[in-house]
Amino acid sequence: MAQTISDSLPAGTTLPSASESKRPVTTTGSAALSSLAERFLAPLCKKINLISVLTCGMMPIPIVADVLTRLFVGKSLTGIIEIEEFMMVLIVFLSLAITQWQKAQISIDLVVNRLSERKQMVIEYFNHAACFILFALMTWRITVSGFKKIGDVSFSLSIPISIFVFIAAFGALLLALVLLHDVLQSASKVLKNGMAGAFILVSTLSVALYFLPILIKNLPWDLGGISLGALGFCFLFVLILLRMPIGYAMAITGFLGLLITSRTVGAALGIFGITPYATTASFILAVAPLFILMGELAYQSGISQDLFDTAYKWLGRLPGGLSMSAIAGCAGFAAVCGDSMSTAVTMGTVSLPEMKKKNYSPELSTGSLAAGGTLGILIPPSIGFIFYAIVTEVSIGRLFIAGILPGLLLAALFLAYIYLIARAKPEMAPRGEPTTFKEKMLSLKGVLGMLFLFVLVLGGILGGLFSPTEGGAIGAAGAFFLAVIRRRMSWQVLLKAMEDTAVITCKLLIILIGVGVLGYFLAATRLPFELANLVTGLDMNRYVIFSIVILLFILLGCLMNVIPMLLLTLPAIFPAMEALGFDPVWFGVVSVLVMEMGQITPPIGVNVFAIGSVAPDVPMERIFKGIFPFFVCMIVCVFLLVLFPQIALYLPNMIFK
Repeated sequence: MAQTISDSLPAGTTLPSASESKRPVTTTGSAALSSLAERFLAPLCKKINLISVLTCGMMPIPIVADVLTRLFVGKSLTGIIEIEEFMMVLIVFLSLAITQWQKAQISIDLVVNRLSERKQMVIEYFNHAACFILFALMTWRITVSGFKKIGDVSFSLSIPISIFVFIAAFGALLLALVLLHDVLQSASKVLKNGMAGAFILVSTLSVALYFLPILIKNLPWDLGGISLGALGFCFLFVLILLRMPIGYAMAITGFLGLLITSRTVGAALGIFGITPYATTASFILAVAPLFILMGELAYQSGISQDLFDTAYKWLGRLPGGLSMSAIAGCAGFAAVCGDSMSTAVTMGTVSLPEMKKKNYSPELSTGSLAAGGTLGILIPPSIGFIFYAIVTEVSIGRLFIAGILPGLLLAALFLAYIYLIARAKPEMAPRGEPTTFKEKMLSLKGVLGMLFLFVLVLGGILGGLFSPTEGGAIGAAGAFFLAVIRRRMSWQVLLKAMEDTAVITCKLLIILIGVGVLGYFLAATRLPFELANLVTGLDMNRYVIFSIVILLFILLGCLMNVIPMLLLTLPAIFPAMEALGFDPVWFGVVSVLVMEMGQITPPIGVNVFAIGSVAPDVPMERIFKGIFPFFVCMIVCVFLLVLFPQIALYLPNMIFK
């Protein structure tokens, strides 16, 4: 895609682009070491990351070979699951260092960016120092785990597991070295600005942070599970508000919590050695990079431009035709891309110049695209549904099918609003040029690429030909061949798609590793279960409780991306919703939709900033103003889903009998 998740967000949410960043070199002693690191560490990170990038490109090959062999020969290849699990380890751990070097980890910049530059330097130093200790400990424990695995081999192919555990340890070590480089560089800035006292204080606090559990254990009163879990969540949000990468903050909170709840330090350290590798080496999680790669390759094949051109031929002459075409294009591109920001930016790049030529209202043009991007995570395949399924163990196939009708309903509501406002105020959205029926029919070839991939993936999943994970591989292969047939594939294009896939996968998986460590702590406190019991025991109508959860999702959606929000909240909230009798598939659709509402609302509104990067001449307040009617449309959609749950459940109940 033209811009990925990492490219889309400016101020408000720290999600820099995946392009290489160059760091300033100062003249202090620590900066001399930093400069030395830049000379040797950066090239090493790039070379190691190349293995991760190439592995992303190779991931679909074994699965596609297995599916074809199974369909035409009637036999499955041996060890495919193991191969994919080992590939996941390579992709994630060998791209950790370069992702940190590029400062591309997902973090929230809601408070820190409002502080003075000197205070930001101090906070940055604290974050780097605390995270360096975190990954130094993690490297040590994964290495210990690797030695314990010597002699163990995989079940099918008898590959020594210790090799990949040591690769994970090496990746964590490389990340720790990059963080050490960041520590030296940020320390140099603090000292250079005459803040020696702050340097000593923060250095002490960074180390003391890991001794905090000892202090809490020795308190004169005993903290119960809910109190300890709530304290952990408060601490987590403090770290997140300090602009610490979300995955790192989750891992630190979980580890410190385990030090409090575990009887021994060794037990907590043991989790640190097991969780990172066990979380990553997952065939189920392989679905994420496969669908991300499919979306990247689909963009490179020109599907986004084709969809917009086709939609414009059919809708352009209507009132608000260009905006309606953009919404239709977003809906179509959502069928091959599982991310909202990527959908918004991709279609914005294609359609905003045309709207500007036609003198469209900036509020309507940018608002429609920011809102249209939300279809990217609702219409399958959806990365949001994938991670919801991973956390809740709900069928990915059911969720994919459940998102189709609500996605189309939301698109229809958007189109209806644009049509009505354009009829009422024609100057906001002039009509386009008329086209003949023949031109309309000929333009339909522009949707063939999208339909091909959509039918290939969902048709195969629903037909029982392959699983959702295998569907991601088939879809990636289909997008590749589509680009080849259209003569839009080159080594540079393929490399760009693989690079973007690797960095997005790494950023998402490091959060999932953090969730894994945090999950052990939450399980020890029994907070999710106690919270579920508390909620179900309230003397309130279940829809009142549901409304409170919805409000929470909207508020959190203003602060962070859907994926980290799902991973952060679902372990505690999902058991309560299930206990109240809400259908898990229906709740998944509503959850993703409501969280997407937060993506277009102040103060953050990540989709708004994504569109702002494509339309820099439109002030943010005008984009937010244009968003409001679409936000109302999304509320109406949620209301309809509550009144008529079968909108989401009819298709999955009919297909998965």
